[in-house]
Amino acid sequence: MITMVKYDGINSDAFLLLGENRLHNSKAFYEEHKEEIKRNVLLPMHQIAEIFGNELIKLDEKMNVKPSRMISRIRRDTRFTRDKSLYRENVWIMFMRHKHEYPFYPCMWFEIQPGVYSYGDGHFESSPNFMEFFRKSITQKPEEFSAAVRSAEKAGAKLSEIRYKREKKANIPEDLKKYYNTKKFYLIKYSNKIENLEDERIINELKKAYREFSPLYSFLKSVSDEYTTQNRTDTRKYSNEL
Repeated sequence: MITMVKYDGINSDAFLLLGENRLHNSKAFYEEHKEEIKRNVLLPMHQIAEIFGNELIKLDEKMNVKPSRMISRIRRDTRFTRDKSLYRENVWIMFMRHKHEYPFYPCMWFEIQPGVYSYGDGHFESSPNFMEFFRKSITQKPEEFSAAVRSAEKAGAKLSEIRYKREKKANIPEDLKKYYNTKKFYLIKYSNKIENLEDERIINELKKAYREFSPLYSFLKSVSDEYTTQNRTDTRKYSNEL
């Protein structure tokens, strides 16, 4: 059962505030509206993180469920990007293990931005060696993987992927070839019904979606478990590069 945490809702004022904060791109503006941003944006996102973190940890006992470490910051890290804007207008929650300690493990997420919200399921990070291992896994368990994907698709999630230019040949069902030929992929659902964010409608929607995402998360986690056990050197090397 989902933990009974009060959800205060996210309304259009929250998106207006995030947009203005990014447009002003000013520490002074942010400091002046900091408490308002916390109340209208970060608090309800914190509530969502707590509600579903308490449930999703049953899928993965090592999942990080501390809201303060699950929710993105409003202030951007501009050290390694050409975009030097100080603030972002999107905010997300990641349901996953600590990325530095477990780089090849799956995640579920929820994200809001002006006019749209989204949620999905997939791997947070990958490497060529890991994806080669993943491909072997879906050739060995095609029916299990197909069932997991179909379940995620029931939530309205669509495939988003980075594909190889040249198709890799494999004796697998036709519907799995698009997954077999990805460098990285995830399944994601977008919605512009932002009025659903105002009350329990979004909680009920996410409850249904994460239940349908669970088989895919479990499949990907099993692949990650096997790979990490067999390839500790690659995992350690990749972790150090993050």
